[in-house]
Order: sequence, then structure tokens, then C-alpha cells
Amino acid sequence: MLWVVTVPINASAEYFEAEKRYLEAKNREEKIAALEEMIRKSPKHKGAHNLLADLKKRLSKLKTENKSKASSKPRFSIRKEGAAQICIIGLTNSGKSTLLNALTNAHVEVGDYEYTTKEPRVGMMLYDDMQFQLIEIPSSFDSESVGLIHSCDLILVLLDSTRNIDKQKKELMKFLEYNRLDSKRLIFVKNKSKVCGLDQSIVCIDAQSKIGMKELKEKIWNTLNLIKIYAKSPNKPKAIPALALKRNSTVSDLAKEIHKDFLETFKFARIFNSTKFSGKKVGLDYKLHDNDIVEIHTE
Repeated sequence: MLWVVTVPINASAEYFEAEKRYLEAKNREEKIAALEEMIRKSPKHKGAHNLLADLKKRLSKLKTENKSKASSKPRFSIRKEGAAQICIIGLTNSGKSTLLNALTNAHVEVGDYEYTTKEPRVGMMLYDDMQFQLIEIPSSFDSESVGLIHSCDLILVLLDSTRNIDKQKKELMKFLEYNRLDSKRLIFVKNKSKVCGLDQSIVCIDAQSKIGMKELKEKIWNTLNLIKIYAKSPNKPKAIPALALKRNSTVSDLAKEIHKDFLETFKFARIFNSTKFSGKKVGLDYKLHDNDIVEIHTE
């Protein structure tokens, strides 16, 4: 559930300053200090009773989390795999599990009741000889899930077309902004919709019937803005899955990605592609292009 500060009637300037510090806080300690100040500066009249109760509840929760943080281990740990890590977020019952299954064949549980997903669930999506790690984020949006979203490369924001789209977008964007996630790469995906209309900013799909999966995968790849590179050993075919690198990456970047020792033993590389220079020898500084096949020779 998303928590938003409610502005009290006749609040002082000091209260609003404390609220601003709370919204801009970078860690639990800063949030706790700001909340304590908000409680001190909050109006004490009857109309502010509910607000004060909410502030105290939030403060208690943060202090409890702070005490347990040092001693408790994370409930889950997900190591990044594949060409990129992509998180799927959305309000409860928007179809996140169904979408994960449709894109990855993960076969996770799908339920008609709210908050079916209790912990992040993972699947690997195949696209154009590459693998992408998809993570379904529970709609409870706890602190550990927020940490996963911070580390991912792309966020799929899933909207349910059977509910108010604008209201869902507003609530999810408020969550992203509050947690400083709104600057990450985002794709809005409208689920349970076979007709998209004129809005080009939203990808329309029907996860249940797998309509729109091809278009969504293409959108994911284009939004990541990466290049696909095949590595190969001498006298052997190109390796699959392919690797995904940032644009303007060099042979040196590829060598580091494959094995840390390749740079020390590197002699030269051959680049195979569709140009007339296919097979030419290059050094570590050579800039790679999409779909290049790179054969690295070592000592």
C-alpha cells in the first residue's frame, strides 16, 4: 500500500519544512528525524487527530525496521543474470504473474485474490538469441523490493485496462517518485487490452492470451539501448546466448565481460559481420557494432 503524507489544516511553516525533509530523505535515519519533527510541529486540534496517528504509526514502523536491519539477513537475494534485469511492477491483480509466465514460461502461481505474490519471482525471457532476467515485484512494495527495483535496468509498469488507467498511473508514479525511481527507464504496459488506440507511449497486451508479447519484447530491447554481440572461439561457431553491451563498447569491454584474464593474455580479435571488412584483425580499442561476431585470440 502506498503511503502519502496528508497535509493538515493550519499547519505551520516548520511542519512543511519537516515534511519536505521527510520526502527528500535518503535513508531511514533521515526519515525518522523528519517524522519526529513533523509530529512535534503538527497541529494538535481535533481535525489533525488522524494525521498524527498516521505519523506515529509510520515512525514506529521505521524504528522497528531500523533496529532489525543490522541483525536480520535479507529474505531473498537475486543475482543479476542475462543481458539485463527487468522489474515488473503494478497494483495488485493487474496481471503481473500472468505477464511473467507469458514472457518467460516461469509457471508461477496466478490467483484471483489480492496480493497473491508475497516475494519477488524470477523468470528468464528469451529474445533474439539473448536472455533477460525478469522479476515480478509484489504489490506490497516493501523496502527489499524497492532495493531490487533500484538495481534493475528497466521497469515495466503494468496497468489493468479494466480499471481506471490514469488513477493507476498516478499512484504508481507517486510510488516511483517517492522512492527516487522515476528517472529509470520505464515502459508503460496496458494489460487485458487487445486494442491500443492512438497512445504510442503505452504498449498494449493481453498477457492471458499472449497477445502483444513480440511487440513488448521489441520495445524492451529498444528501450534498453544496448547492442548485441556474439563471442566465439577460433574454429568454433558463435556462442549463444549472445551478450548485450552498452553502445560504443570496445573489444576491451567485451573481453572483461567474458573473462577477467582475457585482457592480460589478449593478442588480437577478428570481427565478423555483414560488411566487406568481415574477418579483419582489430585491437582492444576497436568500437563494436550491433550483431558483430567477435573472435578473441589469446597467448
